[in-house]
Amino acid sequence: MKKILQGADAVSTVVKSFDNLVDAWRTCETTKAIEQTKRAHINATRDVQVKMIEENAAILKGYLDHVFAERRHVIDNMFSQLDQGLDSGNMELASKAIEAIVKVTQSSPLAGARELIADIHNPRISHIEI
Repeated sequence: MKKILQGADAVSTVVKSFDNLVDAWRTCETTKAIEQTKRAHINATRDVQVKMIEENAAILKGYLDHVFAERRHVIDNMFSQLDQGLDSGNMELASKAIEAIVKVTQSSPLAGARELIADIHNPRISHIEI
């Protein structure tokens, strides 16, 4: 009889061990699924953030290209007026042209870029015109 109980205990131990192994496998699979979901969420969030950065960079680049081209045109015209004033001896025209050149060069297009970036991130603004 003692051998039978020992055999039953051995079977019980084997069954418990198998149950523990199955439980460990289930826990592992559950953890694996949870971590894969987290990883997928992290990757999706990364992709969205990268796309937003790329789009914001394109908007900012377009803005700066436009602003610097406009400034160049304005400054070129002011230098033309300066040349006209100097060539004709019209010191008032030359002086006004110099003042305008100084005024334009003192203002920074980056201040406008800061405003543009703030507007991009402002959910209440639905339309931005450059």
